[in-house]
Amino acid sequence: MAKLSLSDQAKTERDPMQKTTMIMATLVALAMATGGTVQAQDRVEQLLAAGKPKPELAAGAADGQATNAEQDPAELRATQALNAEITARNDLAQSQERADQAAFAAERARWEERQALNAQARLDWEASMRANDEARRRWEADRARWEADVRACQAGDRSRCAPQ
Repeated sequence: MAKLSLSDQAKTERDPMQKTTMIMATLVALAMATGGTVQAQDRVEQLLAAGKPKPELAAGAADGQATNAEQDPAELRATQALNAEITARNDLAQSQERADQAAFAAERARWEERQALNAQARLDWEASMRANDEARRRWEADRARWEADVRACQAGDRSRCAPQ
């Protein structure tokens, strides 16, 4: 694709018709390039389909598959071995899934237990803070009464002086 000079780019930016024409030309070129690939793929599929013999439907094999007796014994053994391997992999995957789910459930139970312990610890801390605040208020009130008694005693009110 040719690069545009700065003056050509400026013209293109100013001329929407020219820009639209360039976009359309690019789309046409792209369509032509992919169209050939699609046609080639269609041709390959036609050749493959033409080379395949159409299986005769056996009695009891309505889907067009041959019965086990009609298949090549080596092919049948290979198919059975592959099926057994697939079944074994599926069973292993299923067992792993169950183990993963059990591990997840156990970890979730531990997490929920920790959350409950954390929530209780938080409640205990809040109760402790409330008790601490109440004790501080009582102490401050007692201190304020004592300071008032000291000031009154120093001012001459002997009834408020501490016994000696």
